[in-house]
Amino acid sequence: MTMLEPEIGEFESKDIREHVNRLLRDLGWPEPPIKLEEARAIQKLDLTYYSKTDLNLLDEIAHKTKLAGATILGTARKMTEVVEKAGLRGLLLLKENDKKIFIDDEVVQLKRRFLIAHEISHDLLPWHRSLLMGDNEHTLNPGCHQMMEAEANYTARKLIFHGDLFQREALDCKFSWNSIKALKHRYGNTYTTTLWHMVCERDPDHPAFGLIGKHPYHSDIGSRKSNSNVAYFPRSKAFRERFSHVSSEDLFNVISTYASRNKKGPIGETELILTDLNGESCVFYMYSFSNGYDLLTFGYFLELHKSLVGFEG
Repeated sequence: MTMLEPEIGEFESKDIREHVNRLLRDLGWPEPPIKLEEARAIQKLDLTYYSKTDLNLLDEIAHKTKLAGATILGTARKMTEVVEKAGLRGLLLLKENDKKIFIDDEVVQLKRRFLIAHEISHDLLPWHRSLLMGDNEHTLNPGCHQMMEAEANYTARKLIFHGDLFQREALDCKFSWNSIKALKHRYGNTYTTTLWHMVCERDPDHPAFGLIGKHPYHSDIGSRKSNSNVAYFPRSKAFRERFSHVSSEDLFNVISTYASRNKKGPIGETELILTDLNGESCVFYMYSFSNGYDLLTFGYFLELHKSLVGFEG
């Protein structure tokens, strides 16, 4: 099943941006890429990498950590089961005078950056700290937990892309793979997070979408337990509002019509027509690239489709 993040409210988004800007200000408005160790130092957050085979460390986590707001009281073996079943790659331990981020040491180096930023974000947002540190015996309902994760993801992206700086720089360049590549290197993040941020934050009022998932011809690229063709489907605000009826599977089927059999690098491009909720035919450009792990695709609105009307003489 394709993962769609819950929409974050306008008030919460504004609050998140203010907290990120405050942290960036405390860091002295540094040039990209941001050094997360300096952000952790300001937040007084320690960092530890854990192994699923380290039962002593898992025992410590199991007795001190909260998962989705509920205290985990199991044994180290139970914690191992929780980590495996939930697919957890990062955890935040919040206790008075003891704040630690735990990151799975099996996560590749490039992906650790976003995970660390995600856990910093939980600590940065006061309402997250309140929920995670409270002596609440009731487990957070799934909807609340999903929203917290979406807010932490949004905060993490705003942090590692330097608040509003990314948007200003992205608007100065064409929406293209070369721009995504250049911005990836400038901000020190992955292709996946850069594509996601480009789609959602470059111009929220311009219809754009991203697809992160399988390669039509190589089952080992983009394969996940869910077995969905598309794992993630980021969309700009305008695309969500005008093209909410367009599914990730619809767009994956389009990819299948133009994708090459290359395993890495450019996979193909096309133009297609999507009809919005007002019945207007819109021309979109789509481009796909494989990084060897996932197929990454973006699409953005070009123009309204011009219908040709013929007249007989």
